[in-house]
Amino acid sequence: MSEDPYPFTRRLCFNVYATNRAFVRFYQAIAGDSGLTYLKLVLMSALRDEGPLAISELSARAGVEPNTLSPLLKKMASAGVVTRQRARDDERRVLIEITPKGRGLLSRADALVQQGFAELGLDPEESARTMRFLEDLRERLDAANPPRLKIDPQELDGG
Repeated sequence: MSEDPYPFTRRLCFNVYATNRAFVRFYQAIAGDSGLTYLKLVLMSALRDEGPLAISELSARAGVEPNTLSPLLKKMASAGVVTRQRARDDERRVLIEITPKGRGLLSRADALVQQGFAELGLDPEESARTMRFLEDLRERLDAANPPRLKIDPQELDGG
């Protein structure tokens, strides 16, 4: 058996996955016992920057399925960080908007995130290049039509 010249730890897909998990842990550490999660912070950031948004629009921006968002947004509304309101022009659409309380919490969390990033000693130019690379990579992956693995299902059953 020949050794893979690119072990999984040196592959881009693994490192993006592992980095994502590290980011989530970083944000969880910042949020502590506040009840905020990385996803809640992402949603509130999208709403602050682009809101109010329909659930489908928020789902697309956050990369989360709408049926995953609905129960979470209800909890966030109960906590007073977002509002949920039917659109006047279309009763079927529910518009989500960040509240002043949500903006305040987000502002405090963002300040701690920036402080945490500063302590990491990241080079701003390198960070900007990495951001551009990741945005380009995500766009390419979204547009990709990769080849499909074709196997006999019995191969997985040990047959």
